[in-house]
Amino acid sequence: MVKHAVCIHGHFYQPPRENPWLGEVGVQRSAAPYHDWNERVTAECYAPNTAARILDDDGLIEELVNTCSRISFTAAPTLFSWLERHRPDIYGAILDADRASRERYGGHGSAIACCYSHAIMPLATRRDKRAQVAWGVRDFTARFGREPEGIWLSETAVDIESLDLMAAAGIRYTILAPHQAAGVRVIGEEGWTDVSGGRVETRMPYLCRLPSGRSITVFFYNGTIARDVAFGDLLSDGRRFADRLLGAFSWERGRPELVHIATDAETYGHHRTFGEMALARCLRVIEAQSDVRLTVYGEYLDGHPPTHEALVREGTSWSCAHGVERWRGECGCRTGREPGWSQAWRCPLREAIVMVRDALAPRTEEALAAGVRDAAADLVLGRWSDESVAAFFSRHAPGGIDAEGRRRVLSLLELERQAMLMQTSCGWFFDDITEPGSVQVMRHAKRAMDLARQVLDLDIEAAFVEILRRAPVNDPRYATGAEVYEALVRTAAVDLSRIAAGAALYALFGLEHPAAASGMYAVHGDWPYRLNAEERRLLGTVRVRSRATGEEALFDAAACFDGLDRVVIGVREPGGGETFRTVWEGSDPAGAIAGTFSRVYTAPDLSDEERWTIAREIAPGIGDAVSRVYRDSAALIGTLDDLAIPLPGAVARLLAHARAEWLFAMLEEGCTDPERFYVLAEEVRGESIEPDLAALGEAASRRITLALRAASARPNDPAPLEEVSRIVGCAKVFPLPLALWESQNICVGMRGHYAEVRERAGRGDGGAERWAEAFRRAAACLGVRVT
Repeated sequence: MVKHAVCIHGHFYQPPRENPWLGEVGVQRSAAPYHDWNERVTAECYAPNTAARILDDDGLIEELVNTCSRISFTAAPTLFSWLERHRPDIYGAILDADRASRERYGGHGSAIACCYSHAIMPLATRRDKRAQVAWGVRDFTARFGREPEGIWLSETAVDIESLDLMAAAGIRYTILAPHQAAGVRVIGEEGWTDVSGGRVETRMPYLCRLPSGRSITVFFYNGTIARDVAFGDLLSDGRRFADRLLGAFSWERGRPELVHIATDAETYGHHRTFGEMALARCLRVIEAQSDVRLTVYGEYLDGHPPTHEALVREGTSWSCAHGVERWRGECGCRTGREPGWSQAWRCPLREAIVMVRDALAPRTEEALAAGVRDAAADLVLGRWSDESVAAFFSRHAPGGIDAEGRRRVLSLLELERQAMLMQTSCGWFFDDITEPGSVQVMRHAKRAMDLARQVLDLDIEAAFVEILRRAPVNDPRYATGAEVYEALVRTAAVDLSRIAAGAALYALFGLEHPAAASGMYAVHGDWPYRLNAEERRLLGTVRVRSRATGEEALFDAAACFDGLDRVVIGVREPGGGETFRTVWEGSDPAGAIAGTFSRVYTAPDLSDEERWTIAREIAPGIGDAVSRVYRDSAALIGTLDDLAIPLPGAVARLLAHARAEWLFAMLEEGCTDPERFYVLAEEVRGESIEPDLAALGEAASRRITLALRAASARPNDPAPLEEVSRIVGCAKVFPLPLALWESQNICVGMRGHYAEVRERAGRGDGGAERWAEAFRRAAACLGVRVT
C-alpha cells in the first residue's frame, strides 16, 4: 500500500436564494448577464469542473476531466436541489462523478453530506442540530444512493454536541481547520500536547471521543496551502499546485501521511478564473506519481485508522478569528469591500431570528408527533408531489387523517423548514443587513411567522420588527433593519391571490408561473375569453393550491397588457357571468378590470422577476419592428445613398441596425454564404454605430452547438461539421465572443468515432475522408486536439 496520499476537498455550496413563498430564485441584477447567482456560479464553476480542460503544449484541448470524480466535495442540499431542477445535466454529471469515484477509491465516494441549511451549528439548539443532520443525511442518501461517510460543518463551525449527533447518525468523519485543534495525544496515553494556534500535525486523522461514548474522526487540513489556493496565486499553474502538495510530505519519517486541503469549491473557476483547469492539471500530475496516491477521506481512513486522538476547540470556525462571533456580533470579520462599515447590525438580526426560533419551536414540537419533523425531508425531496405527500401520511398517519388535519401538518412542517432556512450562515457573513444573504434569512423568518399566524394563531411579527429597529444600516437608503424589512422583505411576500394574478400575466405569454415551475404550487388556469398574441387580453379562472401547505383557492382573474407600462391585472372571488361580459365586451377593458375586480395590480406592482420575464418575451419583437421599418423605407434609403445625400442620424442608425439583424439571421442559418457575410460585415464595420457583438456571439455560439449536436447524431454526415468551420470563420471577422464549452465537450466525445472513420478513409473510402477532414477542421476551429 502506498504510504503517501493526497486529498483535495472542495466545499460546493450556494445559499438558499428562492423566494420562500414561490420556491424559485428571482432575477438578481448583480449577477448579470446571468439571471441569478446560482446560474452564474454554475456557468463559471460547477459546469466547468465536470469537464475541466487539460491543454497540450499547443494550447489545444487534450483531455476533459470531471474533477468531481477525483476530489472530495460537499454536496450541499440548497445547491443540489437547485441544480437538480435547473441544470439536470450538471447535476447528473456530478452524481456520475461520485459513482466513478467509488470505483476509483475502493467503494468510497467523493461526495460528503452537509448540514441541511448551512446553519452555524454551535449557535443552534440541540433540536435544530438534530434536524440539520437528519435532513442533510436524508438529502444526501436520496441523491447519491448511499449513506454519507462524512458531513461538512457549515463554516467548519464546531461544537461537541453537533459532533455527537453526527456520530449518532452514522457519520465517520468531518473536516476542520488546523487552528480548531486544542490538544492531541497517542491513543492510550494520558497527557495531552497543546497544539493550539494551528500547530497540529495535519498529515494524519485524529479520533475525537464524545461524551456519549461514541467517537468521530477529524481531519485537520493543511491551512497554509489552502490559504494559498483560496487567496494566493497557486492556481495560476496546475503543476506548481501539485508540486506544493507533493512537497508537503515529510518523506524521511517513513510513516503513512495524508496531505490534504479544504477550500470553497467555487475557488476553482468562480473566484479564480480557469481555476478548474489548474485543478485538473494538478490531479493529473499527482496521479502520475508512483509513490503517491490520490484519495478521498473515506478510503484513507479505511487503510489508516487514527493512531492519535484530538481535543477540538468548541465554538470555532474556519472564517472567523473570533470563534463564531461573525454570525452574532461585531467582531471585525468582514469581506473588506467597504472598510468603514459597521457590523453592529449582526447582533439584533441574530436576536430577532432567535426570538422567532424560540417562540415557534415549543408550539410546533407540541403539535407534531415525535420524529415527523426529521422525516419531512422526504416531502421536500419529492417537491410536495401528490405521491410524496400520500406516502408521507401513509407512514406517519396510518390510521388516517382528514383534509384539515393534513393541511395543518403540512403547514407546520413548512413552518419548520422555513425556521431552519432562516438560520443560514450567509445572513451574517457579509457587510450589511441590506446584503442578499441577510434579506434572505429575514424573508424565511417572515414566511415562518406568516404560517405561525395562520396555523398556530401566533403573531410575533411586530416583535421581530421592533428588534430590527435596533439594527443600524450602512446603506444610506435605510436607517434601520426595520426599514430594510419593510422595503425588501414584505414586498417579496405573496398570497394565493397574488399568485393567481401572476398566473394570468404569465398566461398572456404562454408561460408557466414560477410558483408552479418550482413544484410548490399547483396552478391551473382556464381562459375561455382570450385574444391572440397581438392583443394580449384574457379572462377566466385560476385555481391555486399550495402543495407545501395544502392551502387552496379559486379566483376569477383578468389581465390586459398593452406594454410594460400599461399592465392591468384583476383578481377576485369567483363571480362569473355578467362580470365576465362587462370586462370582455367593453371598449375599455383596463378600466373595466379596475372597476370590477377587488384586487387590481398595475405595472408598478410587478416584481423584478415578472418584468424581466416579460421583457425577454417581447424584446425580440423590437428588433423585428425596426427591421420592418427599414424594409418599408429601403428604396428611399437606397436612393439617398446613391445620390450621396447624407442620411439623417436616425436613418443611419436604422440602416446599421438592419444590417446587424441580417448578420444575426445569417449566423442563425449557419452562414451558408460566407462571402455575403463578409461583405455585409464590412458594411456594418463601416457604420458609425457598433453592432451588438455579444448578441451576435451568442447567436453564433448557439448555432455551433446545434451543429455539433447534429454531427454527433449523424456520425457519417460531414455537413454539420463543415457548418461549424464556416460559422467560426465568419465570427472571426469582428471577432465575436464565442461560448464553446458545450461544443468542445461534444467534439472531444467524437474523437473515438474520428479514429474509426480515419481508418476507413485510409482504405479508400471517399465519404469517410470528407468526414474526417471536416472533423479535423471543426476541431481546429474549436481548439480541440483530434489525436
